[in-house]
Amino acid sequence: MAFIVLISAFIHYYYFQLYASKIDIFIFGLKDDDTKAILSIVFSDYPIIKALLLAVIFSIFCFYLNIKILSLKLETIKVKLVFFVLLNILLIYAYVVALRGHFTYNALRASSYEFSTIKAFNEISTNPLMAFSWAYKEYKNQQEFKSVDIKQLNQLEEKLFPMFDTTLTHQNHAKNHIYVNIMESFGLNLAEFNTEKINLLGNLKKHFEQDIVFTRFLSSANNTIESFNRLIFLSPNIISNGLYQKEKLDFTPLQIYKNAGYKIVFVYSGNASWYNLGNYFKNQGVDEIIDENTLMQDFPQARKTKHKYGIADEFMYKKIYSIFENAKSPTLVISLSISTHRPYIHKSKKQLIDENALDEKILNQFIISDSIGALNAYAYANDEFGMFLDHIKESKFKDNIIVAATGDHRFRDIKIDTNFQKVFAYSVPFYLYLPKYLKNDIYYDKNRVGSHKDIFPTLYNLTLSNTKYLSLGGRNMLAPIKNEKLEFGFNELIWIDQNGVYSGDNGYYFENNTSIKDTNKAFELDSYHKNFSKIYKELFQKQLNYRLINLKTSNDSE
Repeated sequence: MAFIVLISAFIHYYYFQLYASKIDIFIFGLKDDDTKAILSIVFSDYPIIKALLLAVIFSIFCFYLNIKILSLKLETIKVKLVFFVLLNILLIYAYVVALRGHFTYNALRASSYEFSTIKAFNEISTNPLMAFSWAYKEYKNQQEFKSVDIKQLNQLEEKLFPMFDTTLTHQNHAKNHIYVNIMESFGLNLAEFNTEKINLLGNLKKHFEQDIVFTRFLSSANNTIESFNRLIFLSPNIISNGLYQKEKLDFTPLQIYKNAGYKIVFVYSGNASWYNLGNYFKNQGVDEIIDENTLMQDFPQARKTKHKYGIADEFMYKKIYSIFENAKSPTLVISLSISTHRPYIHKSKKQLIDENALDEKILNQFIISDSIGALNAYAYANDEFGMFLDHIKESKFKDNIIVAATGDHRFRDIKIDTNFQKVFAYSVPFYLYLPKYLKNDIYYDKNRVGSHKDIFPTLYNLTLSNTKYLSLGGRNMLAPIKNEKLEFGFNELIWIDQNGVYSGDNGYYFENNTSIKDTNKAFELDSYHKNFSKIYKELFQKQLNYRLINLKTSNDSE
């Protein structure tokens, strides 16, 4: 038992260090993802042997101490039976309170375990075995979804906002190619260290200066597959490899653009069997799936760049360029890059980072030993995307393509300053390249707050005419504000609006109106802001249940 407790404590500590969260449902990625690859990274980046040795040594000590205690010859104390029973009840009560908090407080429930304004205290204080138990229940529950009455959704809409919206009527319907690039670990928490000698943006820097970029922007989740599901399938659950993997899901961006006449291609510089994405995309009507195998066949030199999770991004961009160059009809390409994924082996041939310029202030931010490798991989990925944009802007199709890019989640291998980075640590950019003629009728406020939920509503309004879509609080970020309630950015752990940062029952002021770093100065919340996160998550879950269960049932009956 001592060994189990010690090992679970070690796991909990390093899990929080990586994901800034207690043990949660993502731990089952060890089973559902590439298990060998994950374990090899864990063994290379964390002191597994040292932790095991320490656990064994202290377990032996605990065992020895326990034997000593049990072998003590104590004086027998005789008490009345009633008193004996009461003492035991008191002991059990005290023990339960110590484990989970007082019954009236419910300190350690999955739905209400927070007790401090400091996130690290809340996450790391949970019993790791209990946290695993919560995660397991959530994992099992997500395998099968319950039916939802449309009245329940309507009630949630009344509390928040309508789930659906419709684009305006315009002449640009299905005339432009669209490229959506989801970049691995493209967090702004690392990009802020960019300087002339530490060129973390590479060729992308000039495009950030020339085009549209929102930086007060959040990823929807904090690992790739969950962000991907929220963005592409509008799902809070991983559904591509579950019970519903063969079900066609209504109101996804894939369906919206397919109905508008687009050819749809998914390009991944990893393996399409990851979470069964290749098969799931086919089931959703995607026309072509391209992964590392296709890319290595087209570009044999790519084999030399392969690591456990995929090949270098440059080959993905070459393929995508050729798709648009040869496209005969409007085409939507969705890609997922991999180069900023551990192990950090991809590096630009350019001298982007002067290692002599890396001072202790930067290096001390990392929670891993291979900080140089991480910086090089991050810079390489951004530089390659920047060079791809160079080619796009010089191409024959430059005037009929829209390019959107964002990060799948924060850069995870650096520390979080919980005093001033409560939400900044989860920030990713939303970049947009638009043809000149589309820039005439837009409203661009670079300091507007947002998150992944806003990407496709923005693209719909740029490319589709009079088209109904499932918005879930997403709005066109290039149009004037029409509903203040939609001016927010949402991450599964924290959210923002124009007034500040919201975590649990607390709000915090922004440092200024151009940043999402906070002052650590708290303010009281009204009931709407206090309950918003819980209600929004409920809406997000129930709309998926409705789309998977109720819409399927009604379609089958028809």
